Amino acid sequence: MAFHILETLSNLWNNLFLEGPKLGKLQWKKLKPLLKHSYENVPFYHRKFDQAKIKPDDIRTLEDLGKIPFTTKTELQRLPLEYLTARNIDLEACTKTRTSGSTGTPLNLLLDRRTVDHSGYLWARMYMRNGLRIWDKMVVIRDPNYFPKKSRLQNLQDHLIKRKYISAFEDAEHHIRILKQYRPEAIKGYSSSLGEIARVLKDRGEHIRPRLVFTGAAILTRLARSLIGESFGVEPFDNYGTMEFSLLAWECKKHIGYHVNADSVVMEFIHEDENVAAGERGEVVCTGLTNYAMPLIRYKLDDVAIPIDEECSCGVKLPLLKSVEGRLNDFLIATNGRRIPPSRFYPFPFDDYVGIRQFKVTQTGSDRLVVQLAVEKDFDFSRLEKARLKIQELFGVDMQVRFDIVEKIEIDKTGKIRPISRLF
Repeated sequence: MAFHILETLSNLWNNLFLEGPKLGKLQWKKLKPLLKHSYENVPFYHRKFDQAKIKPDDIRTLEDLGKIPFTTKTELQRLPLEYLTARNIDLEACTKTRTSGSTGTPLNLLLDRRTVDHSGYLWARMYMRNGLRIWDKMVVIRDPNYFPKKSRLQNLQDHLIKRKYISAFEDAEHHIRILKQYRPEAIKGYSSSLGEIARVLKDRGEHIRPRLVFTGAAILTRLARSLIGESFGVEPFDNYGTMEFSLLAWECKKHIGYHVNADSVVMEFIHEDENVAAGERGEVVCTGLTNYAMPLIRYKLDDVAIPIDEECSCGVKLPLLKSVEGRLNDFLIATNGRRIPPSRFYPFPFDDYVGIRQFKVTQTGSDRLVVQLAVEKDFDFSRLEKARLKIQELFGVDMQVRFDIVEKIEIDKTGKIRPISRLF
């Protein structure tokens, strides 16, 4: 087993340096049998292909993938799990999980053993590329409902890597106490959790000095990135992942974008059903290349990202995302109907974060915005009127803006803080 794991990791490591055409061939090699399997064994995709009047043999290249209709979370949620899963797979041997449901109803998922193991390999590859050593101690902060279940890779990691999991629902004081006691070389957690820990440390004039920090699960705001860098002494490596596809993309030491794990997923960027050009904002559509238990083909993640046609100077040849802009339903709407990405708000509508500990922007109606602020005692409240005018300049003069001063911004049911959200 150990030899198999090392061989798999070695192959995945080599994939980092595949030139575009070779990477495309690898994707096609994995995609072709998955499409055939999905049509023959998954009732949902058999019907979807038939309704589109196509067969797997009609998909002859990666570009032909566009012939297959999109899959949405909404349509999957309406159907029983047995209609979405493969009839020739031992489902009892699979791992059952679900999406967080942070923006609505969760989606139940079934992952075969190979996919669960592959997820571990992808994370291990990212860690290794960014300097994590197998003997490093790591603290992981996340929702306890998603603490890892045992797998072959996890059993090996338990012997080689010292990891301590703590709940994201605990407060920053609790997290800091454990971090000081455990003294990890690496910390991984929700962007909002680590940003809050960093803020509390800054308020106290204290520091915690791990060698590595990994963030994810929500947009890493410029405020959080700055606080983490100051309080932990290192720039965080941000990651983009989902429950459906595990680790999708990740930052390297150059921090110029996110490397897409194109050897495990085919990622498209769509606007009005057409592929966007490099540098343009598009909705993220993914086709997983490993999960035969519950395949997801051209699945709309409801996320928005910007792909770029550049090569990272770190040497990794995987395609790059310039940024992940946020959830599609977290884009705010101007009074003229124009969509405003969540990333526009860092640090807008303020010129800087001086005196601001936390903030959250919620659009409660087509012409109503609520800005929650947790501020320092010496915060200059005259800045609020300037901020209001900036918001109305961007959203329209009819946008009503209310500022709520709060002691702290509460986490949601997933243990995260969503700094930007839309409720209609």
